[in-house]
Amino acid sequence: MKPTFGPQCCAGFTLLELIATMLILAVLTVTVSMRWSATDSTIAYQADLLARNLRHVQMLAMTWGQSLHVTGAGASYLVVCVTGTPSPPCNASPVIDPATGSALSVTLSNNASVSPTTVEFDSLGRPVNAGVLLTTARVFTLSGAGQTWSATVAPITGFVSVSSP
Repeated sequence: MKPTFGPQCCAGFTLLELIATMLILAVLTVTVSMRWSATDSTIAYQADLLARNLRHVQMLAMTWGQSLHVTGAGASYLVVCVTGTPSPPCNASPVIDPATGSALSVTLSNNASVSPTTVEFDSLGRPVNAGVLLTTARVFTLSGAGQTWSATVAPITGFVSVSSP
């Protein structure tokens, strides 16, 4: 018969184990919160988002067989079809992003601004101006909070890169 009293029946956590667990959770919480809140509002993050969106628009132009125009100015940038045909995907302005189901328009946060710049991608994904291949790069400059970052669309290939000038 087992005894009903003693260390065998009432096993639990020691105070040291509880303190160690709480310390680990506190360190994880601080680490995650520092990384989580700061990234979505920095100029570097917004420049990277713009570059990803430019690449996405380039792929959409090739997929849809439509020329798409990206316009950046002030605190936002948006995407429209060059030819305003009444059928999808060009029946809305800005165009509807098939990945999200919402308008392909981005408003920058934390008083960031983008230079007045435009680029058009033809149905082959090439950067053009009125149907003629670009010979110089198009640079979208984002600035705010004392920082400046650029998203550059290379001529002919349409390769998009991000840099901090």
